[in-house]
Amino acid sequence: MKNFFSVIIIFVILLVMGGYVYVQKQDVAQREEISKNLSKVRRNFASRARDAINQEDGAEYLRNIKAALKSYDEELDRTVYAKNPEARDIESYTKLVEEEFEKGSVDEGQRKRMLERHKIVRKAYDILKGQDWRPVLTAKGKGDTRLDIYNLQRTTDPNGAPLLQGDFFFWGLEDSTDVSWGDIITRIWKVEKEMVKEGRKKVEKDVEKVLGRVEGSSEPYIIITSPHKNIDFFPSFVSIGTIRLAVLPAESVKIDMELTYSTRRGGGGEVESVLKWEKLDVPPGWRLSDGQEWDADEVEATEEEIAGKDPNETEDG
Repeated sequence: MKNFFSVIIIFVILLVMGGYVYVQKQDVAQREEISKNLSKVRRNFASRARDAINQEDGAEYLRNIKAALKSYDEELDRTVYAKNPEARDIESYTKLVEEEFEKGSVDEGQRKRMLERHKIVRKAYDILKGQDWRPVLTAKGKGDTRLDIYNLQRTTDPNGAPLLQGDFFFWGLEDSTDVSWGDIITRIWKVEKEMVKEGRKKVEKDVEKVLGRVEGSSEPYIIITSPHKNIDFFPSFVSIGTIRLAVLPAESVKIDMELTYSTRRGGGGEVESVLKWEKLDVPPGWRLSDGQEWDADEVEATEEEIAGKDPNETEDG
């Protein structure tokens, strides 16, 4: 009788173990299928995004990239996660971090940094998925790249100094792209009343004059080139982050801005890009308030040098 019960117990254990192994194999197969389909859908999106960002017209670009994002999101539901919708868990990374923290694999400082990074990625993902974002500044670079800066606002650094801070989508930059950052050059314009000759008489008119020039590095304050490591179904072909710019004087009315960077992919050569924005109107939120001092380094230069003109050129060019 004892042997009979032993056989039953062993048989039950074998059944349980067999079931466990089967479930494990099934989970592995499902994960492999999801990974395979996800890679395919991400490649399809990258192709559509590449076409969209190379549009010269800003409105046409925005329509196409939003259409590509919408199609990508639908394809995820239809193709990648149709059998396992619960696998599309946007907070799976945070759960993994908390598990690792409980086991002691990561310390409190690492946990905080990892969760902060995820918060940035989650915010960017929600904005892209929401379809209602619009860049404040957008420009097409070379080498299948494009920069979209959105939500540009005045804020302060840890020392209380005012600055402009904006979030961005940098299309065409991924973790496999080598980037060399260049400069940001901002020319600032003001308006003054002047007597201008008009026909036989002089009349008072508003005249644009160069107020100053600011130079700095184009390297972002924060850049995340692999957001898919936090949200595995994050769209491909894009980096996210935060850029900081100099706040503008209270009397500024327009700016010209140039931003330079170089990219290299695989064994290819280096491709340099120069993004330009000319005579942009300056919103009140980008300027200091009246009475606030513009704290910038002073450099002696002629008005022509500040404006980026060749002093040897004649008025007629």
